[in-house]
Amino acid sequence: MKRDTVPAVKEHPAVDYAHLPGEEQNPLMESTAHVDWGLVLLNSVRHALADTDHLVTGNVAFAPSDGDPHTAPDLMVIPGAAGRSFGRYEPGEGDPLPSVCLEILSPSNTTADIQRRCRRLLRLGVPEVYVLDPRRETIVRVELDGDVLIDRSAVGIPSPGLGITFALVGKDLGVCCLAGRMVRPGDDPFGWLVDEMTRADQADRRADVETERADAAAARADEEHRRTEALTAEYGERIAALEAELAALRGRSG
Repeated sequence: MKRDTVPAVKEHPAVDYAHLPGEEQNPLMESTAHVDWGLVLLNSVRHALADTDHLVTGNVAFAPSDGDPHTAPDLMVIPGAAGRSFGRYEPGEGDPLPSVCLEILSPSNTTADIQRRCRRLLRLGVPEVYVLDPRRETIVRVELDGDVLIDRSAVGIPSPGLGITFALVGKDLGVCCLAGRMVRPGDDPFGWLVDEMTRADQADRRADVETERADAAAARADEEHRRTEALTAEYGERIAALEAELAALRGRSG
């Protein structure tokens, strides 16, 4: 049965973040690059999946029922969970696994940490698992071949679960191409929205001016048409009178 919230439990399970002594339940982001990438991804994927029933969240504890310490992927997409709210995603009977989990490398991450988390997520059945390295400007999709982890660059390959495509411009990694633009950490899409709204308002004002000019030109054309019709009628009457007078003169002379 679908629930609006997932209640907190009295005792927290073990966590996979030994580098946070005293803050084991708080999956902190460790750098400004980490935060910036988290914001870009959350906002981009939320925009891309806005018309679906998927919940897009991140940095929230994920505690499946396999008994291992919980993790907190930097981004999770949970099908059918739009509108739900929880402090820790602990899927019960009938609850879906995330369709996508993405990790952003932090300074404290080791290769063993990331491989352990990715292997676990893939074994659980998460369809898409990604690792983004802000320092190297790389994004890989991680897959499991038997017991061997395989990293494949995700650049230029659309993600079905995320609804976005990663791209490189030069050496810069970004998300392509929301509203026709590549989005990078530190970009301000809301500022772009303001710019577009300003341009749209200016275009509307120009269109209004052009409409007023067109209306004025149409009014002048109507007036000229009326004058032409009046002159045509007036001269038509004069011509008719002259023709009648000419006919009468011809009759008398004959």
